[in-house]
Amino acid sequence: MFLSELVRDGSDRRGQSEVIGVVLLLSVTMIGVTAVAASGAAVLGDAQTDSRIAQTENSMSQMSSKAGLVALGQSGTRAFDLGNLGDGTVDVRKDAGTVTVSHVDEANNREELHRGSYGAVVATVGDTEIAYQGGGVWRKDDHRSVMVSPPEYHYQQRTLTFPIVRVVGGGHAGGPVRGRLTGAGGTGAIYPDGTVERTNPLEDGKVVIEIQSEYYQGWYDFFEARTEGTVEIDDTNRTVTGELDVPFQTSIENAVTTTSPDGITTNGADKPNPHREGVNYPSASPVIEGRIESCESGETSCGAISSDGTIDHTTNEEGTYYASDEGIPETLTVNTGGQPVDVVIDGSFEPDDIVINGGGTVSLYVNGEFNLQGNDAINEGGDPSQLFVYIHSSASSSQQGTPSFTGVIYAPNTDLTLGGTTDFEGALIAGSLHINGNAGTFTYDPSLSAFDIDITKSPDTITYLHVTENEVEVELR
Repeated sequence: MFLSELVRDGSDRRGQSEVIGVVLLLSVTMIGVTAVAASGAAVLGDAQTDSRIAQTENSMSQMSSKAGLVALGQSGTRAFDLGNLGDGTVDVRKDAGTVTVSHVDEANNREELHRGSYGAVVATVGDTEIAYQGGGVWRKDDHRSVMVSPPEYHYQQRTLTFPIVRVVGGGHAGGPVRGRLTGAGGTGAIYPDGTVERTNPLEDGKVVIEIQSEYYQGWYDFFEARTEGTVEIDDTNRTVTGELDVPFQTSIENAVTTTSPDGITTNGADKPNPHREGVNYPSASPVIEGRIESCESGETSCGAISSDGTIDHTTNEEGTYYASDEGIPETLTVNTGGQPVDVVIDGSFEPDDIVINGGGTVSLYVNGEFNLQGNDAINEGGDPSQLFVYIHSSASSSQQGTPSFTGVIYAPNTDLTLGGTTDFEGALIAGSLHINGNAGTFTYDPSLSAFDIDITKSPDTITYLHVTENEVEVELR
């Protein structure tokens, strides 16, 4: 009996273990199925969201094309369809972002040509925004904003065409979103506007475009990749600023020109003729600093000047040469090969002589003092139109002894002193000129009137500006 009970008890226990094992197996299976289902649902949800984002980007880009036609007056009204956004929404935000266009002259006086809101049509899908603003489409998530399609901003061959497309209207919608675009007020001229104050071509200074936007990072990428000029970003204020320099050109019509009124003083000698005083000229400093930065950063391939001060233009296709500190030569011989040559000197330059061979022009950019003394011979016997010397505003310049100079000196913020018996042939533009005693002769070469001095801070310049304001009313349905 004891044996049979023992056997029966063992069988019962084995039966209980089998039941418990089955239950545990079913539980583990259910947990796994539930986890897989939850994971699959999350993946499916993410896929659906990504699909809706891609669909919205595409439909918003199509709406952008239609809005451009309406805003620029090529169509009176257009319908649009953004598709089914599911749980997403669309808002018209007429005050979203601002755009400012200014002109800054050489004296740093700023004229604000336009300031106003940009407005935007914003679709929100999950944690992502897809927005139409300024004629472009932008996407913004938790990380940053990027451009989907470019805005209305066109820069080509020194001409900027900037139709400011402004969104007006209002509304909120979800699910399937449709709407209508209508021209609201036509095109308003900002620059030029028919007045004598706002005309083309631009004469000096720079044009500044400033955009404040939730999508400022995308705007920054656009300016960096698609336009020219200086571009800066301000993360704190969510602002991007683009600048285009206006090239400054002036003819050479006098032996001496000073920016200071009554800028020519003498100790008994007559003032050089022809001359003019009190003429406004921009500083050469930004140009010189820009050339130095381009050489040091490698943006421009700048050749070195040989130890004996010789430049052979055939060694550098770009025609730009650079020297600083101990590398600045005492003499300079430039074999131009008939091509223009730029020589950038980061420091003071006191050459004993400069010789120019060939028919090319040499432009010398000096970030320091430019002094002549003794019997220095600068382009002696050469053509004045072959040598242009630009001097930084922080430097002084003097000529002592019996040196000779043939060329053009551009130093509108520099006070120049002449002593001894300097022979000067060409043209001088300075802040002021003081002549001690009978300081030699000034000879103006009339052929210089056919040449222009070009003070351009960067190769990215603007001569013609066309800015309009173009409103488009957005109605959601």
